[in-house]
Amino acid sequence: MIRFENIGFRAVEKDDLNQIRLEHNDESVLLMLRDPRIITEVQQNQWFEKISCNRNNTVYCIFTDKPENVIGVWKLQDLDETNRCTEMGMDIFRKFRNKGFGLKSFHMIFKYLFESMNVHTVYAKVGEYNETSLIAAQKAGFKICGKIPESLFRNGKYYDNVILAITFSEYKKFYQKAK
Repeated sequence: MIRFENIGFRAVEKDDLNQIRLEHNDESVLLMLRDPRIITEVQQNQWFEKISCNRNNTVYCIFTDKPENVIGVWKLQDLDETNRCTEMGMDIFRKFRNKGFGLKSFHMIFKYLFESMNVHTVYAKVGEYNETSLIAAQKAGFKICGKIPESLFRNGKYYDNVILAITFSEYKKFYQKAK
């Protein structure tokens, strides 16, 4: 378990699966994800087994105050220990949005990845239609560095997948200014 101010993160446990699935399957969340398919309880359990055995592709619960007060999840994807880079994704659950948890969670995750895991570059992919996430990621220090053209299909139209990244040196500069 990792703590940062009044939030923290921990491993996903079986007891968290229902809450995560319900949030995932909510239309307002589902249509923002790369894969907008609704998942079943059986699929959720299979997903849990898969992430539980893989340290380079896993998911953590973000909590506030106490570990059982789950407010969201973050995903560590394709951790490349040779090149010291990884993809991350994050979702703050609906009722906890617009309360400052997103920005604080980015800071906590960056601190962990850069200062404890020795990662050099963190990147993310966000659909161009997801303006809220794009703005939040840039406020946290990510910079847009490219796109995958017309790689996401929503509501009968193709959209770009925007690629954002932050390096260790950019993190240090950004968060030293923020103090």
